[in-house]
Amino acid sequence: MRLFLRLIGGMAALSLMGCVSVLPEAAPPKPRFHITPANVSTIEGDTLAWSLVIDDPRATRVYDTVRIAVTPAPGRTEYLGGAEWADRAPRLFQTALVQTFEDAGRIIAVGDRNAIPVADLVLQTDIRRMDLAVNAGNEQAVVSIYARLSDGKGNVFAAKRFDARAAAISTKPADVYAAFDNVFGEILVDLVRWSYEEGNAAQ
Repeated sequence: MRLFLRLIGGMAALSLMGCVSVLPEAAPPKPRFHITPANVSTIEGDTLAWSLVIDDPRATRVYDTVRIAVTPAPGRTEYLGGAEWADRAPRLFQTALVQTFEDAGRIIAVGDRNAIPVADLVLQTDIRRMDLAVNAGNEQAVVSIYARLSDGKGNVFAAKRFDARAAAISTKPADVYAAFDNVFGEILVDLVRWSYEEGNAAQ
């Protein structure tokens, strides 16, 4: 009887081990990327006597997502597999833009509408492009931002488009992110410097 019970117990244990072994392994989590503030060493300076609110960036649904857009051909959009933005791309861009202004330290009052409901000037941005352009092994992170500086009441003081691109050595997520990091570093510095110059002229 004891031998019979031992055999039954052993068979049950083997059965459980077999069940565990056939369960699929959980896929590793996707890396989630941020847009980091730019190096402000070239845009630091004297304090400016005006305040700035940065509106939520506008973007089509192609870019208003956590997915990283890929353009394999003109007019065609896909999304990068294996990685994504940590939040909606426009929200990440706005946060990095605010933080770049803050790090430069020239405007005491700067932020989004939640932080600063009313300000002297308003910076509005449209995300025209934010994708990885793929062309026969020539991958490039491409970003195009159209900016307007206004008083928030319909009077536009200045407007300009900012374009930048940087090569990615491959379509692996880490290489794609490195290329985007270079692009945003350039775009953010140019946009902040332009805002200082045009804001002073407007005031």
